[in-house]
Amino acid sequence: MGSIGNVWDWAFFWNTFGFILGIVASFVLIIVAIYAVGLLLQMVVKAIRDRR
Repeated sequence: MGSIGNVWDWAFFWNTFGFILGIVASFVLIIVAIYAVGLLLQMVVKAIRDRR
């Protein structure tokens, strides 16, 4: 019985995995940026309300 490494095309697997990860990472980055801006706006509004 041969090595199981010969069954899988690891180069194709990692290229596909990297491609999918690159696509998903951009969407995750957008979501995190929106969340961060929301937190920042919340802090600014709270600071303005507390000042009065």
